[in-house]
Amino acid sequence: MRDVGNIEINRRKLLQFAGAATAVSLASPVVLRKTARASDQQITVLNTFPTLANEYWQGWDAGAKRAAEQLGIKYMSQTFDDSVDKQIAQIEQAPSLGVNAVVTFAQNAEVIKALCATASQVGVKIANAHSTAAWLAPTDPTFKDAYMLYSQPDNIRGIAAMAQALFDKIGNKGKVLYAAGMPGNFSADTRAAGVKLALKNNPDIELVAEQPAGENRVAARPVVENLLTAHPDVAAIISYNDDTAIAVLDVLRERGLSGQILTAGNDATREMLTRMKDDPSALGTVSINAPFMTGYSLVTLFDALNGVTYDPLERMRYFDSLFLDSPDAAAKYLSLMDNSGGFAFDFKSMSRHLNGDNWKIQWGMEVIDPSQFWSGIDSMQSSKPANWALPEDVAASLKAGNVENLNKMFKDHAAAGPLSEVAQNTKAGKTVLGF
Repeated sequence: MRDVGNIEINRRKLLQFAGAATAVSLASPVVLRKTARASDQQITVLNTFPTLANEYWQGWDAGAKRAAEQLGIKYMSQTFDDSVDKQIAQIEQAPSLGVNAVVTFAQNAEVIKALCATASQVGVKIANAHSTAAWLAPTDPTFKDAYMLYSQPDNIRGIAAMAQALFDKIGNKGKVLYAAGMPGNFSADTRAAGVKLALKNNPDIELVAEQPAGENRVAARPVVENLLTAHPDVAAIISYNDDTAIAVLDVLRERGLSGQILTAGNDATREMLTRMKDDPSALGTVSINAPFMTGYSLVTLFDALNGVTYDPLERMRYFDSLFLDSPDAAAKYLSLMDNSGGFAFDFKSMSRHLNGDNWKIQWGMEVIDPSQFWSGIDSMQSSKPANWALPEDVAASLKAGNVENLNKMFKDHAAAGPLSEVAQNTKAGKTVLGF
């Protein structure tokens, strides 16, 4: 370890200690720390994510960029190419770029502790989506108010809705497969829990095989081929994401099985939405709306930097999703998507700083109850620390009944948005969270 004054950064140690919610000693190149932002200082937000060579992350970038333009703040984006070291380094170096806040996607669940410890030490705020460490609340005092927001879609309800649609289409009986995500990944584990919930509600559906399929079509293809060879009499295949679903559709077409076996995916990519219009095996896909997720994360950081305070429970939120289950819904969704993969959300109207009590949200959300969040996932129960307890402020908010109060507040501040008409074109007629 190399001494650089009051701040020491050793990434290897940082990652080793990522499993402990304790203060972390940091070092490597000299790290700058931002002082408190002056009232007239330009807000600059950095969005750091895995790659732009992927449609999901293109929409992720587009949503944050739109929000920054509407809020009149400076925006920059960087990719970390699936490198944890590079992701940490980008936050270390943020102050040298004038950055006040960072939007990110934790490359794996445990690294969020290192990212937030780094953000805390260099003096920037951070919002993270999709993957967070088990039994870790953002208000953990370790992070000194740096971790402003963790968000994710409610994968359990979203995937359960998708699986239920598949089951309904095959008459609620028969054999099915699940081409799954990678075990140990929180998104994969929660989506698997959604499949499990749908199976529980459909006792005449038999899951004959479940296997990780690598989460991309190249890795998924041989898995799907082997599963179908072993189980040729299935009626449906539940796909972890759209790339997996595309692999399924391609294999079905090559085997002359299009229309005989159904599948559905998750992510609402252009390719999957297009396949829904002309492939009889493509039942649907879940939109988890990356442009809103990242854009609203940026709004949250903007408001926090301008003095808006949040209830401790608001620091963990489910953002809505929508199961697109018909060619008409898919076509409407595609027609509203711009060339960059974004949608015409009015992020400025969502700011509490700019609008006072008249702020509006155009996509549903709920707070996550951290006392229940991890306990419902089998893989997480065994990792619960023996002495685990909620931070005092979170426990007090729960005791005050603020899960219900805050969710009512979100409903009261809901407004029609660019995807409202799409929701009306689905069989459910509403989003997964009921907005």
